[in-house]
Amino acid sequence: MEKKMWWEGPMRVMQYNLQVADTAWMDPKKIAFETEQLACNVVVMNVGGIYAWYPSKVKYHHINEFLPKNRDLLAELIQEFHGRNIKFVARFDFSITDDTTYLKKPQWFARKRDKTPYFRGEKRMGNWSLFLNTCANGGYRNEEVAVPVIKEVLEKYDIDGIFFNAPMASPCFCEKCQEKYEKVYGVSMPELEEEFAPDWISRCTKDNIGVIYQAIKETREEVPMILYYIPYSWSFLGMGRIERDSIYERYATADLLCTESQDVLSRGIHGGIPETVNTTLAMKAGRRNDEALRPFGIIHSCPGMDWRHVGLPTAEYLPWMCQVPAAGGILWHSVTGYPDTITDKRILKAIDKVDHMIVKSEVDMDGARSKAEAVLFWDGGEHAIAWADILTKNHITYDFMQDYAIAGENMKNYRLAIVPQGLLKCAGVKETVKEYVNQGGTAIIENLNARETVDFADVLGVTSSVSTSEYLKASYLRFEETGKMLKQGMDTDKLAFRGQVLYCTPDTDCECLATLVPPFAPVEVTGAPPERASMPVSHTDIPLIMKHVYGKGEVIYLPFALSALTREFRLMDHYHLAGNMADCLLKQRELNITAPSTVQVTAFETAGKYMIHFINETGERPIRETIPVHDIQVQVMLSENVQVKSVHAKIEEQELTWEQTGNCLTITLHQLDVWEMITIAF
Repeated sequence: MEKKMWWEGPMRVMQYNLQVADTAWMDPKKIAFETEQLACNVVVMNVGGIYAWYPSKVKYHHINEFLPKNRDLLAELIQEFHGRNIKFVARFDFSITDDTTYLKKPQWFARKRDKTPYFRGEKRMGNWSLFLNTCANGGYRNEEVAVPVIKEVLEKYDIDGIFFNAPMASPCFCEKCQEKYEKVYGVSMPELEEEFAPDWISRCTKDNIGVIYQAIKETREEVPMILYYIPYSWSFLGMGRIERDSIYERYATADLLCTESQDVLSRGIHGGIPETVNTTLAMKAGRRNDEALRPFGIIHSCPGMDWRHVGLPTAEYLPWMCQVPAAGGILWHSVTGYPDTITDKRILKAIDKVDHMIVKSEVDMDGARSKAEAVLFWDGGEHAIAWADILTKNHITYDFMQDYAIAGENMKNYRLAIVPQGLLKCAGVKETVKEYVNQGGTAIIENLNARETVDFADVLGVTSSVSTSEYLKASYLRFEETGKMLKQGMDTDKLAFRGQVLYCTPDTDCECLATLVPPFAPVEVTGAPPERASMPVSHTDIPLIMKHVYGKGEVIYLPFALSALTREFRLMDHYHLAGNMADCLLKQRELNITAPSTVQVTAFETAGKYMIHFINETGERPIRETIPVHDIQVQVMLSENVQVKSVHAKIEEQELTWEQTGNCLTITLHQLDVWEMITIAF
């Protein structure tokens, strides 16, 4: 049997973001002991890049001025951690360096369109040097500084892994980048970074990291490199726009991947705090189709970097962290300082609690694979995110099918496919969905694009005559008699509706389940006078929901964006509608959960075991106190002749009752506080 690498086993990671001014008070023995007490078995610490935390000999590698002169602090730290069986991962950051290097080597730095550099921290008060962004294609990040530094550390210190912080390339208009752009794409670099080729920034990152990765493997092949992946595109004040990238592109120059799920409460509730499902989605986005490696989920302890010296509210922090292991990821804590300098001790107590919870789950989750009922086609966009939220609130387990890695052979693992608005046009999606449904699969397809609908008309069950409406307000979705199953649990004939509609005509073999009630009045007069609130048209034959049999399977087609409604209005009716559509196609779910929509559910399996995770996110965000959920009902449909041997709540060890009748297993979990994992053994 092939021996596992250390990083293929269970990991609980602690990253200490060290402050140079605290160097003198660092006690390696005490820090290692306190890390062990927190149940962490991997530690990540600053080693090189912005500051060298050892006596580096590489020119332009800025040495931490606070290092002790008569001893090697880094060597002592590694020795103490290894003495407690804690692996040491060296953190490097070559994305910025100080102004003294800029003055001597200005050609190494990223340039904006007007050729000015990216300044970092120019308004920071105190006796600090100024930082500037380095160019991913320049000498500092490659053979002239980064590579010699990496080789120096690998040859001198017994580190167990390497982690690159902020490896993403900054949009750069220096001559070297312009020449490379023209060589790659055959055209001049655009005037605006927004007009760059979609893969340009990712390509620069990959090329730069590829040089460093090669240096690592040439020096010590067994040392793994950990690299960021970007699950969503976003803009960062100090670095410009950062595009979502392919995990397979990142894996080409890395052994392991990580991402951050910052719970940035400092944005304010009106500034857009992260979605409740943010962490779960980041983990799903980092999972390979073969599930061979699990992604790290980095959770910062603070409610925003502008408040990095205090912790998240504990009731908010606990379930946010627990989403990582419950979604199949590896939890990676990130704190400012080390235990002696962390004065908000609630942070350490929360980390201690979660890590010891993870320990209870590790044996059963070792080698587990996702057991999801649905597959969500994914591009990281707002419609896909909204559908993930819809599925989560309906307790429908799901995996992602990334738009850059459509794997038709994996579709057989799922009973339901979801294609959000905008995904049907992606390469390979139509062909994959068509074959899947033809072979007996079911799909919910949301699409407003006229051309894509016409091209897919035979599967959707519509004619080729389509046209797009204006943005409709004061409108309704009306259930037809054929669609009465869609209003299960809702005693109404219609639901609130808003948005554009792709007007289309169902084909003769297509059922219309719901129709449009057009605007009853302009929005500005809907409130008064009430005497005129009657509907001029209460019923049309304009379809909003259609069901069509194609081959051996079925499709529900939405010629509007249900995802936009849930994203903007969060009305439970729209979530219920989506759940009822899924049930209409599935007939009976393999895993049926009766619990508040604020309980997140994921499922995994190994040979002879089935693990169901429950995360309690109940409460107004940010969550101020843990609100227990009682009497969660679980129904699992088993394969024929499968006999359940035991059912246990492994983490919080709450009381549960269970009964098997034929191939139906029913479980009642009597209380859920934060995170529970029910393990079913066969």
